[in-house]
Amino acid sequence: MNNMENKDYFRAQRYFLKDKESEDFIYTDQLLTLVKNRELKELIINKYNLDISYKIEIEKIEYLFNLVSQYSQRFELIRIEAKESDVSCELKFDENNQNAKYVFTIKNGNEGELFFDFIEAEAIYDSLNLFYNDKSLSQYVKSLSKSSNKKNLLNDLNKSWADYYANNEKVVKTKLFRILKHNNNYYLKSINSSAFKEYGIAESFVVAILELAKFKESNPDTEFIISSISLSESKLDLIISQKKSIQLGNLGFLRSSISIRNEDQGNTSFGVYNTLEFYPNSNSDNKIYLFPNNDENEIRNSVTSKHTVLQDTFLSTYSNINELFNLGEEMKKDFHFYTGSSNYDELRSKIEQKIISNNSPFRKIKALKDLFSRDKTGHIENLEVLLRICAQSDAIEMDYDLKFKLRYLISDVLLYNSNR
Repeated sequence: MNNMENKDYFRAQRYFLKDKESEDFIYTDQLLTLVKNRELKELIINKYNLDISYKIEIEKIEYLFNLVSQYSQRFELIRIEAKESDVSCELKFDENNQNAKYVFTIKNGNEGELFFDFIEAEAIYDSLNLFYNDKSLSQYVKSLSKSSNKKNLLNDLNKSWADYYANNEKVVKTKLFRILKHNNNYYLKSINSSAFKEYGIAESFVVAILELAKFKESNPDTEFIISSISLSESKLDLIISQKKSIQLGNLGFLRSSISIRNEDQGNTSFGVYNTLEFYPNSNSDNKIYLFPNNDENEIRNSVTSKHTVLQDTFLSTYSNINELFNLGEEMKKDFHFYTGSSNYDELRSKIEQKIISNNSPFRKIKALKDLFSRDKTGHIENLEVLLRICAQSDAIEMDYDLKFKLRYLISDVLLYNSNR
């Protein structure tokens, strides 16, 4: 894990805890080391009465703490404000004219009182789109990377915009360029307004764990397990389940869960989502994560906020963890797949149709297509087989964003008989 290169940190990875060595506790003063903003740290100390450190006990929590610490402390973050007219982009290829990268040059920028004459940073995440979208040029600029012969076209484009800005100074905007630094390497993470606050994966993790500890104070018999972890430098998805399970007929068990998420790039959000973890009788390692998204019976299924909110709102977003631990026993009567009247092969077919459709993001994942194909699986006549297949699909390796799309697709079919 410690041998990772910089760019490995930009791709969300899923981690499994089963065979990991770990203490099952950490102390609150350890958590506070992850919070870099002094004002936010003081608010957290006051809100959760952390003047004296205390122990938080959750299975495998030390391993997770070390993992979040590694990701969140790898890079130094630089917040540079600069005028659009002082920013340009260059397309560079390797010595074989194969692998392309976009490099931004930012001049005359400042971070508070610190001035930057000149800084170069490679575009990562969605930063290229964020720079060119309002010029309606994103697709054109990205198309240039297909051939090294076209790289000078980007230079021509930069010159034309420089001339435009020189003659139209009033349209020039000042933007916030968020740059990651490791040693002598710089990466442009995102482009935002100065209102963007730094609530990253570490801050979300700290406050969520403190809320779980607070929840346990009021519910001392409650035990939590870390069910699923996906992590990158800017993305966190942590599914925490209550250890107590609820039997779902003779099919398996449900656990009330929450998904704690943060996407810390571009115009993204953070928050807490209600989740239901289901595992079949046959194998507790194969799980399905169901995400209710219809607000029924006045149950709220998620609480989210943008990165522009004030610090008090950041903290209060995670204060909703208590209400989002909905009871599966109360909700299971509403599950379409559990009504006893479902055509289970039809449900499989609905998932398959969405996976293989012309605009499906899953079309290149053969293992997933095979899993839901009638040619491979045969006609599904009972719910147990359908649920087992759905659980197996969650174990297939795929991109972070695709994993969520798949989970929501399966949730919509199983819970609501819909593949919207």
